Amino acid sequence: MKKNFFNIICCSADNTINEALKSLITAINCNPVLIDSYEEVLEKIKVEETKALLVDEFINYKGKRCHVKEIFKNYTYEIPIIFLLETVNDMQHYHPYKQYLKKPINVITLKNYLSPYLKYKELIKANPIMKLGNFSFDKSLKLLVDEDNNKIDLTHLESQLLLTFLKNLNKVLSEDFLLKNVWGYSVDVNSNTIKTHIWRLRKKISNKSKAKFDLETTNNGYVFKN
Repeated sequence: MKKNFFNIICCSADNTINEALKSLITAINCNPVLIDSYEEVLEKIKVEETKALLVDEFINYKGKRCHVKEIFKNYTYEIPIIFLLETVNDMQHYHPYKQYLKKPINVITLKNYLSPYLKYKELIKANPIMKLGNFSFDKSLKLLVDEDNNKIDLTHLESQLLLTFLKNLNKVLSEDFLLKNVWGYSVDVNSNTIKTHIWRLRKKISNKSKAKFDLETTNNGYVFKN
């Protein structure tokens, strides 16, 4: 039987949602701590073994069912917190310890988002915010921020692509190299998949930012110039 390595607080005013979160947390080999109120969050958050919070859209506060937007707007604790929301547009602003997921979620999605946080303090010490041309890249939160403070959320694969280019600045990377280092030669991936992901990455950045993104296509592959 696998050992649960650390606690993740699951908080919702709805017991059914808490039980669903419990199953997800257990599935990724973590220990769920189920609570339903903000007061309990403040109490449990001080426990050293607590590594992250998974908070539903509504929790109890002072005996009432309240939206997390108001309760957590002044969140100051240095423990990562992931909000589960019906829509993320009205709350999606950059914060080093906050992340937002749209409901419903599955085990794979949750694991991808939580993985960077499991050793969050170590990642902070290792300088997770890196300079990438006209952008700052927060590899732990999968976030690009340009010089005008425009925020661009990245998928797991987009983030892995950028990390690969960061490790190989000004070097032409072949499609075969990217297949091996980003996708691991998955049977479902070919050169068209790489082209599509890079096209989507460029489009996502151009839609949010006017800053130049120096990822160039060459005859032999792709190169990020910095």
